[in-house]
Amino acid sequence: MANEELVEGIKKMVSKLDDPTMADRFQGFKKVLQFVFTDTDNYYLIFDNAKCEIKEGNTESPDITIITESQVIIDIMDGELSPTKAFMGGKIKAKGPMTDMLKLQMLMK
Repeated sequence: MANEELVEGIKKMVSKLDDPTMADRFQGFKKVLQFVFTDTDNYYLIFDNAKCEIKEGNTESPDITIITESQVIIDIMDGELSPTKAFMGGKIKAKGPMTDMLKLQMLMK
């Protein structure tokens, strides 16, 4: 599987912050989300007041960590899999405050 597809999926998620309603919900949200992919390179997202930067690699102290296969994120972003089902089915392991995860889930729908 190509990394481009994964990066496009992550960009699609982040682009939802362009929506003014979504941007309002993320005002004051300053967190770092680490994606740990079991099958490809890792990425992390730096959220800062409704803006988000995507970086390749690992960050030292993420606020939230999501461990999964790249295809799971692609399926979620394509609407083929719900984030809740992926989590409940053990396809996604997440560490971090539940309130932050619920907020991030809004970007994945």
